Amino acid sequence: MVIGYRLYNKTASPLKVSAEARELLVQLVQKYGATEASQQVVVDKTDSGAPLLTVDGRSVYCSITHKSGCIAAAYSSTNKIGIDLEDLSTNKDYQRIRDHYKDGFLAGSALTKKDFFHHWTLAEAFAKASGASLLNVLESPLHHQKKSATYFQIHPFLLCAYQEPSVENNEIALHQLDSDNQ
Repeated sequence: MVIGYRLYNKTASPLKVSAEARELLVQLVQKYGATEASQQVVVDKTDSGAPLLTVDGRSVYCSITHKSGCIAAAYSSTNKIGIDLEDLSTNKDYQRIRDHYKDGFLAGSALTKKDFFHHWTLAEAFAKASGASLLNVLESPLHHQKKSATYFQIHPFLLCAYQEPSVENNEIALHQLDSDNQ
C-alpha cells in the first residue's frame, strides 16, 4: 500500500477538499506507482460515493480520507484497503460513543482518548476496505482487524491504514506530497 498526504488550508470548501483528495490520489499513483507516463489514471465515484481508481481501465484498490487541514489517499494493486484520519487535538466529547460501543468496536480497549481514536480510525478504515456499513462495524469487536492495521502520527492527526490480509508483501509506504496553502 502506498499512502500520500498533504496539509491544506483549513478554510477550503468541501468541494475543493474533495477535488484535492482525488488529485492527490492521481498524483500518488503517477509518482509512486508502476505506471508509464502514457497510462491514464482516473478517479471516479461508485454508487455509494467511494472512490473508484482505474489505471488504463484496470481497477486498483484505493481509499481517501480528510479532516480539516489534512487529506490522505492510498492505493494498492494487491489488497483491499481503507484509511482514516482523525484530528487528535479535537475537543469533541467522545464519551457517549465510548459508553455506547464499549462491547462493540471498543471491546478490549482501555477506553482512553488515545485508545478511542485508534479503534475509531480502525473501524472507519476497515469499513472502507470491506465495504461494510460503519454502523455494523461499530457493533462488533475489532480483535482480528487490529493485526492488519498500521498507524501513523502526522501531528496533530492520527492516520490508520488497514489492508486486507494476504500472502502478498503488505509493506506500507507513507509520503508527504506538496502542501497546499492557498
